[in-house]
Amino acid sequence: MPVIHIDVDSLRPDHVGAYGYEGDTTPNVDEIAADAVQFENAYAANSPCMPSRAGTLTGRYGIHNGVASHGPQARAINSPHHRSDGAYHPDWRTLPESLFHERIATGAVSSFPRHPAPWFYQLWHEFYQPQEPPGDGEYFQTPRGADVTDLALDFLDDHAGEEFYLYVQYWDPHAPYNRTDEEVAAFADPPMPPHPTEAQIAEHREWDRWRSASEQGISDRDDLAALLAEYDAEIRHVDRQIGRLAAFLKDRGLYEDSLVIVTADHGEEFGEHGLYREHWSTHDGTQRIPLLVKPPADADVSPGARDHLVTNVDLAPTVADYLGVERPARWQGRSLRPAVADAGAESREFVVVDHGLYTAQRAVRTERWKLVRTYHPGQWADRLPEVALYDVIDDPWEQDDISDEHPDVVDELAETMAVWAEEHVGREEDALKETARIGPAGLEWA
Repeated sequence: MPVIHIDVDSLRPDHVGAYGYEGDTTPNVDEIAADAVQFENAYAANSPCMPSRAGTLTGRYGIHNGVASHGPQARAINSPHHRSDGAYHPDWRTLPESLFHERIATGAVSSFPRHPAPWFYQLWHEFYQPQEPPGDGEYFQTPRGADVTDLALDFLDDHAGEEFYLYVQYWDPHAPYNRTDEEVAAFADPPMPPHPTEAQIAEHREWDRWRSASEQGISDRDDLAALLAEYDAEIRHVDRQIGRLAAFLKDRGLYEDSLVIVTADHGEEFGEHGLYREHWSTHDGTQRIPLLVKPPADADVSPGARDHLVTNVDLAPTVADYLGVERPARWQGRSLRPAVADAGAESREFVVVDHGLYTAQRAVRTERWKLVRTYHPGQWADRLPEVALYDVIDDPWEQDDISDEHPDVVDELAETMAVWAEEHVGREEDALKETARIGPAGLEWA
């Protein structure tokens, strides 16, 4: 069975048409969504980029694989062999390692060159990372989406008719936004979220810190609309690349028989909690992701949306399940195949998610509640409470901390979080708490 796994950087689900967005950002993704199961409550188990991808490829949470942030802390995953020869430690294998040892062709095309991490490149049959030519003092150089797509199409062409797993990772729509004026103008009047309000923007301008309203030049909601137009133009750009992949699969007769996954490593915040054009917390703007799973035509499936609580750590077990590969014993995620087949399949009662770059936060999310625990506030010691509680049904934008009103819920969820951590930790020290002790890596950038 062909498996195509598309990982889009910094993509919020509420800017995707299939998830209800009214802007014309994702016509090609929406076509895939029409054939797919759509998970409404999907989360990055860890954010941002490196911790999220570590979870995707290891099938383990950051508290176990050891990757909780960027920088030196993220360069090795927690394993007994540090990638010298995975054959001797099958219980610890990553997804590409597991498929490699089953002689299933594996390929990856990544536009993620800025963070060196040997575990990311380990034991693929083919791994391509196109390099952008040197620029003129730009923020940083990343490969063009078209170059990523070209290499992905080469892999598909070479392996048509075979069983394979292809991982395609796009940097867009991650900041900085580099679309042309013409592309941005097409989104000049974007649908506007309720937050931040004008009053909130005025308050945020007093922060004068990394990615604050003042630092980003956001004076009012008109400025916010202009920023969102740039973001939407980036999304439309990467959607065109995904459309090229889908068209190739259909033209070659591969689409129907393929498992196609479209998702993101994390989202992006736009002032809901004070930061703009950044992923910095465990709030939904950062942590909630789109997740579409289009199964092969002969698979059991009940089309439509799912309310199940899931994370990207579930993706490795899902791919292994569809390919008939035994999952390593150390993997912590759950296969999504039962939920794809049956909308009534059992769901988790909660998920736990971490952020470790600009803050060190952990959150537990249930159907109704979200408890956020801040272990290190980063630059925002005067802004972030140690504990916050949100009713995500009545307050989906997580604006009103009601922890003082529901101390019993706080205690219950704090215990849930503590028990989860004890059950999932992979070494002596919790990786997120280690990040808090050292200081989040993003403090060096801000």
